[in-house]
Amino acid sequence: MASSSPATRLEGEKAAATFRRGLVDSLPICIGYCAVSFTLSAVAAAHRHPFWSGPLLALAQFSGTSHGAIVGKIDFRSAATAGFGEVFLLCVALNLRYALMAMALAQKLPAGASLRDRILAAMSVTDEIVAVAVSRPFALTIAYVGGLFAGSFLGWNAGTWLGLAGTSLLPPRFVAPLGIALYAMFVAIVVPAARASRRTLCAVVLAIAMNLALAALPDAVKPPDGVSMLLSGVTAAAACAFAFPPKGAGRESAAPDSEKHPEPKGGGARP
Repeated sequence: MASSSPATRLEGEKAAATFRRGLVDSLPICIGYCAVSFTLSAVAAAHRHPFWSGPLLALAQFSGTSHGAIVGKIDFRSAATAGFGEVFLLCVALNLRYALMAMALAQKLPAGASLRDRILAAMSVTDEIVAVAVSRPFALTIAYVGGLFAGSFLGWNAGTWLGLAGTSLLPPRFVAPLGIALYAMFVAIVVPAARASRRTLCAVVLAIAMNLALAALPDAVKPPDGVSMLLSGVTAAAACAFAFPPKGAGRESAAPDSEKHPEPKGGGARP
């Protein structure tokens, strides 16, 4: 069997070093994801989810917001729990932002990245991983993105198992109050963004008002809770995006022809 060439070995060593660097950079994400998934496991236990559903969901759903929506909307204690279609549409709406994040991540990948590498990078798209990846001053490689993903995914699933173990050992009176932690997590996400941006604050207030209005409808016409959340969030975001466009949007198209095509200097006569 022929041994690998020095160039191949050097390339493999560089890829391994880059992967380790991604692992090290993923450590803060790993710790944060472990805490979040621990809390979500506690909420799932409070909602009487089967034991096997936590690990399966952690493997299939690498998104804290969607995971929280699924856990929060499916309650095995109630016959009026959300259906599959309602939860699916809610997860699609919550995950639409990842399409934009994937575009930003793709711009940092090497030009010759294969389809396999791009698929692997797409699996790694979360808010925190993309934020770390695009902030790096060097060109990304699939090895570095893989290191970020491996460390983050390990923390996510480790927190799930720790949460299951912890909730199975704790008395029910200690597990039940942990359900409020899910809402505290969403408040911690929304409040800083609303304080930093007036547009975001308007969208939050409008979404809350619409959700309250839908909740006040008679039962015969009132949509399910998940559908109300979906309609309120999407409508409020679209309305605020239309009412408060980003600065500079449309400025070029609104500029007069004289600004788009300035006349040459020299004092030519105007027609």
